[in-house]
Amino acid sequence: MDNTVVKRLVMTSAFAGAFFAVPLVGEAALGDMTLKQGINHNDVKQLQSLLKEKGFFKEQQTTTYFGPVTKKAVMDFQKANGLVVDGIVGKQTYKKLLEKSFQEAPPKKQPVQTVAPSSSKELKLHSTGQAVMKLQQDLKFLGFFTYYKTTDYYGTITTEAVRKFQNSQKLKATGVADATTLDRIQKAVAAKKNPVQPPAQPTPAPPKPATPPASSKPAPAPQLPQNTVKELKFGMTAPEVKQLQTRLKNLGFFTYPMITDYFGAVTEESVEKFQKAYGLPVTGIVTKTVLDKMTEVEKQKGETPKTSDQITINVIANAAELMGTPYVWAGTTPQGFDCSGFLQYIFGKEGVSLPRTVAQMWNATTPVKEPAVGDLVFFETYTTGPSHAGVYIGNDQFVHAGSSTGVTISNLNYAYWQDRYLGSKRINY
Repeated sequence: MDNTVVKRLVMTSAFAGAFFAVPLVGEAALGDMTLKQGINHNDVKQLQSLLKEKGFFKEQQTTTYFGPVTKKAVMDFQKANGLVVDGIVGKQTYKKLLEKSFQEAPPKKQPVQTVAPSSSKELKLHSTGQAVMKLQQDLKFLGFFTYYKTTDYYGTITTEAVRKFQNSQKLKATGVADATTLDRIQKAVAAKKNPVQPPAQPTPAPPKPATPPASSKPAPAPQLPQNTVKELKFGMTAPEVKQLQTRLKNLGFFTYPMITDYFGAVTEESVEKFQKAYGLPVTGIVTKTVLDKMTEVEKQKGETPKTSDQITINVIANAAELMGTPYVWAGTTPQGFDCSGFLQYIFGKEGVSLPRTVAQMWNATTPVKEPAVGDLVFFETYTTGPSHAGVYIGNDQFVHAGSSTGVTISNLNYAYWQDRYLGSKRINY
């Protein structure tokens, strides 16, 4: 097995692991067909999921069958949104369904059960109110809630943010903000806003120097300690943390969109990845040894051009930073992407130029039998030929900009994608 194959195998495991914390969301690209009662199709399941998020589909389980319950949910949604109430999901109903496909307030005419009684202090999926907004604001301040705005609705994004915080605190990761979790959040916010400073130590008065004998030599000047770098670790708030995150981001290890001065779970994980990559003890703590190694790597990076593996690393990191970005038709910026605009953007940041359309990308790349990390995977969706694409990240997963999900991760083994898969191709860089 040559070195290139070994590198790609290692990268496949490494990059797939980096995305395990991100939940897989809806797979189907809604809009491929008109849906109505009697149809049995994977798109029906996605339709039910969207209706469920918006508070109209009340069943516990989603299915692939469009029956009377689904029709009633569609009619209720159409009525609440001023559409023709026919129970058929056509172009206008699709358009309204796909608005704000993430984290939105439930419809006014369909109020969802609000928070649990105040005595239990519990917030969970579908809770609403000011307490939910305060929770999102606190989690955003701590670096766990990454959606671009806060709302008063407890949806899937809030659930995932709570789960991440619970993991960082060694709590049971349920995604439910119970009394213990809320208390820990408040303490973490207070600690970040008002970090405890160590008490000042009184400075002893310097002793009076003795008059040396005339024949003696002058005493040498006092030397400063050689190791004056303080350790950085989880829970700390300091300007040095901001510098650390910036350096790790430039090296491709820190993928969170914002640089902060707080050393949280994301920073700790980034440090551990760096330590593992360069053969250091994996502690998550930044010592002088770690900083020295970072300086060494930065110098090497500045002196040599990027290798294809380094470009792939950075492309995947670029994609990770954009998770949750909404889908916008013909979008090419972080304000919103279509599928080809997303790929063009994440590769373009590394100096790799791609054509604008999926069909052009298909023609400009080299076919491969099995995809490796960084390869493009192509699908036939709304029209004949390649019309949708994503970038492969390993373990049968790929990241892409879906019309009903925005930038997300999907699995090649899901029936929807298997049925539409055309093949994988490699970019020559």
